[in-house]
Formats: sequence, C-alpha cells, structure tokens
Amino acid sequence: MTIARGVVIPGSHLDRLRAHEDIVLLGQLGATSIRIGVDWSWMQPSAGAVDGDAVEFYAALTQTARAANVSLQFTLLEREVPKWFDNDGGFADAKWAGHWWPRWVEACADTFGDDVGGWVPIEHPLSVANRLFPNDPRRHGEVLDTVVTAWRDAWRILHGGPPIITSFGLEIVRPVDQTIPAEHNAKRLDQIRFQLWLRGLRDGIATIPGRADREVADLAGSFDVLGLMVRHERDTLGLLHRAAEQIELTGKPMTVTLATPAGTDADRELVIERFNAQSVEAATGLPLQAVLVTPTFDITGDERGLITRDRDLKDSGRMFFGTPDAG
Repeated sequence: MTIARGVVIPGSHLDRLRAHEDIVLLGQLGATSIRIGVDWSWMQPSAGAVDGDAVEFYAALTQTARAANVSLQFTLLEREVPKWFDNDGGFADAKWAGHWWPRWVEACADTFGDDVGGWVPIEHPLSVANRLFPNDPRRHGEVLDTVVTAWRDAWRILHGGPPIITSFGLEIVRPVDQTIPAEHNAKRLDQIRFQLWLRGLRDGIATIPGRADREVADLAGSFDVLGLMVRHERDTLGLLHRAAEQIELTGKPMTVTLATPAGTDADRELVIERFNAQSVEAATGLPLQAVLVTPTFDITGDERGLITRDRDLKDSGRMFFGTPDAG
C-alpha cells in the first residue's frame, strides 16, 4: 500500500529567505504535503493588527506550493504565542483567550481561505498547558479546559473549508520512578492524552482530571483528519490502534507524524526505517492517509532534520522519501 509522504516545518525552523526554494525542493523529493507553522507574533504584532508583509509572505507560499503540486497546510498555534496575548493572560485567562483567539483564526481564514490545503488549529494542545503550568495540576487543568474551547471555536470558524487536522502528541506514559506521586502523575497524563482529546472528539465531553466533566457544544466530531504525533517510532503501530479504538473515525482518514530524535543521522535512519515499517503495517487495518516527519531542515542548535542547512539530503531523508543514494 502506498502512503503519502509529508513534512512539518515548525515556524521556528522556517527560513523565510529560502522558503519558496524549499517548497519546490520538497515537492521534487516526493512530499505531497508540507505543514508550516504560521508565526502569530509576526502576523499580529499587536492585538487586532495584521502585518501586511507577513500576509504577503504566506500568501505567496500558497502560490508556490500550488505550482509545485504540493498541499500546503498552515498550523495556527504552536508552542509560542504573541507577547501582547500572553502578557494579558493568554490561555491562562479564559475570557481573554475567548476574545482574541477566535479573531486570530478568523483573520487567517479570511486572509488565506481556500488557498491552503488544510488547517492544523493547535499543534500538540497539551503543550500549551505544559508551557504555562507544568507543576500545578489545578492551573494546568484550567488551561486545558480553555484550550478545548479554543479548539471548538476554531472548528466553528474553519469548518466547511480546507480539512481540519488534529496534531495530538501521543506516547506511552510511564512513571519516572516507583513512587506513588510519579505513578499518579503518569496516570493523569495518560488520561489527558487519550481521554480528554480522543474521547472528547467522540462524545463532546471534556474530561480533565480534578475537574467536573463538561459538555462542550460542537466538540464531538470537530475534525476532518485525525492526526497524531509520536516521539518513539516503536510505539507507532500500537498508538495508532489505541487512538482509533478511542474515537469513531466514521470514514475519516488518519495521519501520523514522527518527531525525529537527537543523535547521529545513522541512528535516525534506523528510526525512520522502523517508522516506515510500522506505518505500512498500520495501513493494512486503519485509514492511514499519510506519514510526516518533523523537523525537516537542520538549523543552528537543532540538527535532527532530514536535510542539512546546505540543503543536502541526508541518509535519513533518503530512507523517508525512498530516494536512491546518488552514489
């Protein structure tokens, strides 16, 4: 079975000077989709404002992608948010987030509309709460509740246009040690990863440990593609099946993204080989549409990419794209 290949370029890894060339290069290598993080801080330097240069830049990328026959997907929220948004509460303030987050989504929808190949409203939603309150379960739960509403709001705004894709970071959660607090924390994280998001999208109920269950209107079924992200390639098959068991796909496709590990490229080549094998096996019983890898390009301080800063394809990249070694 042939599975489409795609890549993720986080906003922090996007080289604006080479972005057009990079899209063409990736299309030539066989990528059918490219997911790019839109820089919210650049697009909206202050509340309600839109930077014309940023709009022009991203709009031009959609044209380049169309010419290269590549589906360009935009991620609207990664780990970082604008300072003006964070300074006045950000996602720690449900009222503030409920006012400005929908306006950001609306700005992107109105500006780029059907020119994009898909939307990823929130990349790894759990990371939003982890960034703000990693060691405070109560406040952590409050932020998660706000982010669930933010996802629902994005669905209401974007639904009916290009497909809306989730990007949930999943992993097998194990206690860091044998202590009771460690076991309790692992259980809580497991519940958040698999019950809050997957069962929430199925039943429309936000289930957050330590908080009363809450029914969220229009949450059930608020996705077009169930996208998952994994950090351990050996767990890919099991996590895909566990996710599919938690949610009723009803004909909707799945994608899975591998976050490549640090280490040598020879190590990553073996990781991608195993990831490819598990993905092929998963596709025999699941509607797996595409596999993706992140990051795509090396940058200073992070050389986990498939392609060097000089735009040379590494052996791990050849393994992923199925490109023969020129030698």
